[in-house]
Amino acid sequence: MDSIAIVVPELLPVPPVQGGAVEHWVDEASRRMVVSGRRLAVVSRPAGVAGCNGIEYIGIPWTPIERFFYRIKERITWKNPLRYLAKIQNVYSYGMRLANAVQDFDVVYLHNEPNILLFLCKRPGQKIVLHMHNDHLSMLLFRPFYRRALAKVDRVICVSDYIRRQAVSHFPEYVDKFCVVFNATDPDVFKPYGDEAEHQLRDVIQLESGKQYLLYVGRLTSVKGVHVLIKAFSEIHRRMPDVRLIITGSSFFGGAAKTAYEQQLVDLAEPVSNAIVFTGYLPHDKLKYLYSIVDMIVLPSVWQDPCPLVVLEAMASGTCLLSTAVGGVPEVMVNGQTGVLVEPDNAEILAEAVCNILGDAESMDEMQINARDKIIRGYTWNRLIGELNSLFGSLK
Repeated sequence: MDSIAIVVPELLPVPPVQGGAVEHWVDEASRRMVVSGRRLAVVSRPAGVAGCNGIEYIGIPWTPIERFFYRIKERITWKNPLRYLAKIQNVYSYGMRLANAVQDFDVVYLHNEPNILLFLCKRPGQKIVLHMHNDHLSMLLFRPFYRRALAKVDRVICVSDYIRRQAVSHFPEYVDKFCVVFNATDPDVFKPYGDEAEHQLRDVIQLESGKQYLLYVGRLTSVKGVHVLIKAFSEIHRRMPDVRLIITGSSFFGGAAKTAYEQQLVDLAEPVSNAIVFTGYLPHDKLKYLYSIVDMIVLPSVWQDPCPLVVLEAMASGTCLLSTAVGGVPEVMVNGQTGVLVEPDNAEILAEAVCNILGDAESMDEMQINARDKIIRGYTWNRLIGELNSLFGSLK
């Protein structure tokens, strides 16, 4: 293929100056996809910063009406129909303009926003690849539209077999289009940093000597189960007073508005507030040190998390990982070998598991070594880019 346009959803830019898991993924992958003689572009909101040499960055500017609807969407919950109206308006406005921008590319490589398919006019010979990082295709309201839109797609990449199975169950007529390409991380970036980590984090957090630290990294939303973790931590701290909890993230990305759920978390943490630190959103160049410096990373998701990048980053960092057994997580982690899996939405079981692991240093060390080795052997960007190149090469 002589030209590829990589398209991200309508909210955040690439390079990922405001964060965003999909945007970080696209930034990492695109930098490794630069090939002499091939036109490679990334379509997103304007980032306002220089990107990687060899990549063309096509910015779709915000319009005043998009800003207006985004502010509405930001202030209401998913239960309010106005949120869906605001989402539809912004996807429509963004999608119509990017459809013109990608018309001349051989491959349109669309990430995590199947609604944009509705606006793409596929020209003869053009190929469309949809990469699903989440289970959006299962949304009941939009399935009739997706059924028509998926007819345009040549391949649908899923980040876990959980996502693939869900999609196939709703769209069995397209079973041959769906495939799995597992996520990746960089074990040369996410790795044990030793004493350097504490030095690099001195402006973020001051660690207390002799304490053990748990870490949560991710969005502060109810589906991520942070409230369950805080409830569990109350019991953990009662049994092990020297344990501390660091909660890192925001409601969505850097600069995102504070939500009622975030305030609920602060209120829930009040009885043990002396042992909990909320850092807010942190960029990746700080997260890599934070992963390394703590004793355990805890992912308490209560929804079917497809395959969070935090799992791979934590495993590569050489820090013990405990996660709920949801979605695609058990496809990467092996319970008792590369980390610990527990049932979701159960604070009592979560607390028991954390206390047991913290009290067994030998098992922690073994799981940490196994986890990092697994990432190095099978979850690097070289492996992922190789699979993508094979997939693009197979498009007829």
